[in-house]
Amino acid sequence: AGIAPEKQERYLNIIMEEADRMDAMVLEMLDLSRLEAGKVRLAQDEVELLGLTRRVLDKLQPLAEAKGLAVVFAIEEVSHLTADEGRLTQVITNLISNAIKYSPEQGKIIISLFQRNGFTHFSIENESPPLSEEALEKVWDSFYRADQSRTTKGTGLGLSIAKEIVERHRGVLRLEDKEGPGLAVRLELWIEGPEHG
Repeated sequence: AGIAPEKQERYLNIIMEEADRMDAMVLEMLDLSRLEAGKVRLAQDEVELLGLTRRVLDKLQPLAEAKGLAVVFAIEEVSHLTADEGRLTQVITNLISNAIKYSPEQGKIIISLFQRNGFTHFSIENESPPLSEEALEKVWDSFYRADQSRTTKGTGLGLSIAKEIVERHRGVLRLEDKEGPGLAVRLELWIEGPEHG
């Protein structure tokens, strides 16, 4: 009421965007709650992690290209692993999205994948500014943001959900400063199959 007609559409769009964001946040909170309570039943799919990663990257490529980012693969031949493909897609999408979001313009992202001693090792490195020790510890907490001044359309729950999914797979997910500028997210998943099951 009382808003000039030429401004109405703008304000309606803002309301719709915030309603969509709130809806996404509620759904992610419910998802995180179910994961933490152990109420999520994981599928037992045969997952080819390299192919999954390439499919995710294909979808996110426009975002990387918009920032002039170079994406480099460092891959060794890897076996399939038994895991929930939908949930792993959710994790990899979140990790690559964050790597793109927090990379400087014209930066580089390195995606590594190899297997050692029954574990699949997956990592994503970018050239983002270093985080404080506090931020490295709290980055997995719900709603935590290392840079509170940064505006973003995310809900602040993506990394918390990713960590829960990985742990439900008996895996480990960690974030660390790497040598030189940037951060690395490291993911380790146990290979389950006839030779390791």
